[in-house]
Amino acid sequence: MEIALKIDVDTHRGLEEGVPRMARALASAGVTASFYIAMGPDNSGRALMRVFKNRGFAGKMMRTRAVSMYGLRTILSGTLLPSRPIALALPGIVRSLADAGFEVGVHGYDHVRWQDRIDDLDEAEIRSELEEAFEAYRAIFRESPRGFAAPGWRTNAIAMKLLDRMGLLYRSDTRGTAPYRCCIEGATFDTPEIPTTLPTLDEVLNRPGLDDTASIVRFYMDRMSPESLNVHTVHAETEGMQQLDCFVALVRAASERGARFVRLADFAAGLKRDELPRGEVIRTTLEGRAGWISAQAPNAAR
Repeated sequence: MEIALKIDVDTHRGLEEGVPRMARALASAGVTASFYIAMGPDNSGRALMRVFKNRGFAGKMMRTRAVSMYGLRTILSGTLLPSRPIALALPGIVRSLADAGFEVGVHGYDHVRWQDRIDDLDEAEIRSELEEAFEAYRAIFRESPRGFAAPGWRTNAIAMKLLDRMGLLYRSDTRGTAPYRCCIEGATFDTPEIPTTLPTLDEVLNRPGLDDTASIVRFYMDRMSPESLNVHTVHAETEGMQQLDCFVALVRAASERGARFVRLADFAAGLKRDELPRGEVIRTTLEGRAGWISAQAPNAAR
């Protein structure tokens, strides 16, 4: 059984506090992972507008106790309080991940702007978001990233076209079941897509019967596939903070079952692009998540 831990870092606090905790826990367990960091400003406070735009967002905020999870400074960032840089404010932490053997990829520039306004942005604006994110990455590492993960699993034809020109080894922008080449609006893109295959903790936390660590670990272990790559997205603001014990317990349970943990870049290096199935990228909704996400359509074709 292979597992790729895809750790998304959306906020300044997530990088400053959650990432070091997760990195220490993973190193102690002898487990690797791929971190995707938002490279620009932390405008998390502006996400509160989703209460009016995304059905179910207020319920999710209450179910996951978001204010205590994220902290008041993050909840107000970019509104009543000034936004803080994320990656460029804490380059030492970002570099320390690579030094420890973890993969570091790009999770957009302004996470909230991309997730909430991607369909309002024209090609020049999306290109600017990508170029600024990649430039911040290069400023930290003096090299270009190999992987990209779209904020909120939201993408469109313009973003996919621009990313396809950036020489990435892979991207992880959608939810789905297995690696594929994305098709949208009649175009097929070359860059392999490795989708998230499991629900995230914030989508299942405090559902009936999923209110303690043991039940959550059982939930995930029951859904792990022994035949294909399991891509589990976790968040520095969730598993790196209040749910760290749950994250550690899940890693331990998977390790005891003999799971092999892989970085997405290493898995992608073994893919043969021309042999990947093609799959339409569709928009859908998921239980526990407010608003739409991009997903791999069923029945991908060769």
